[in-house]
Amino acid sequence: MAFLYCLVKSINTPHKSSLYLAAIMLCSYVLSDYLYIVKHVYLNWIFYDFLTIAFIILAIKKAFVTPSLPAYLIIIGLTINSLLVSLIYYDLYILGTIKEWWFWSFYSISINMIDLLMVASLVLNLDPVNINRYTQTITLKDKSGISNE
Repeated sequence: MAFLYCLVKSINTPHKSSLYLAAIMLCSYVLSDYLYIVKHVYLNWIFYDFLTIAFIILAIKKAFVTPSLPAYLIIIGLTINSLLVSLIYYDLYILGTIKEWWFWSFYSISINMIDLLMVASLVLNLDPVNINRYTQTITLKDKSGISNE
């Protein structure tokens, strides 16, 4: 959905950085669901996270993607996701843990929250210009005496 939103938003604009980031993320998630490079699903997700980070860095170096807050948030989010996935893989397959414990819930909530934040950073296009515009809009509404309730 973030890709479609970025596609529609970038049709008549010269700035396509969010669209390219969303396309890289879309390709990564679709390929990781259908194309298994390694045997275990968790190792596959780790591989695709690092591959996605590499593509984003390459896109920044080739100037397809501007080095912006959404790009950095996605790189940080994918790094944290791959760390959490590697820990859950270690817990399940190396240690052989079969009894549920707090980390499994932490893993599930964290992965979903990080994915949601990455999508939100693409949709909101969190760059300094937009953040400044959002804060000025909020400040103007507060000063105008209009209640936020």
